[in-house]
Amino acid sequence: MKEYKSDKNCLNILRLTIIIVTLLIMILCAYFLSFIPKLMILLNILFFAAGFFLVVIYLPVYFKNLRYYVIDNDKIVKESGFFFKKKQIISIDRIQYTTSVSTPFNKFTGLNFLVLYAYGGLMTIMFLNKNDFEELSFRFRK
Repeated sequence: MKEYKSDKNCLNILRLTIIIVTLLIMILCAYFLSFIPKLMILLNILFFAAGFFLVVIYLPVYFKNLRYYVIDNDKIVKESGFFFKKKQIISIDRIQYTTSVSTPFNKFTGLNFLVLYAYGGLMTIMFLNKNDFEELSFRFRK
């Protein structure tokens, strides 16, 4: 049984992106709603709270719980979740085809995705480092 975990560089990139988007939304809210100060302050507090929750609480817990297992070249198991743990199991011989998505600079970003299409559903393997991504995409290539 081999275990694959998500790339921590991807966590940091997602955190930085969420912080930038949150600040941009707050600036736009302050600019366009400056004539209604109470609404502007309320919306900025809500945007800040949502960004803070995502960056500090949700993403680290989700990335900590995100794991993939390949069991004896027979099954692949995905465990994920934040409040509720979700386990998804696909037999490797049931995979019809795969789709590989990697971003530019995937060695540094960790934004690599592998979508496994099986009879009756699909499994998305997300946020792998480059070596794990290449290994899994070669293993599941059909």
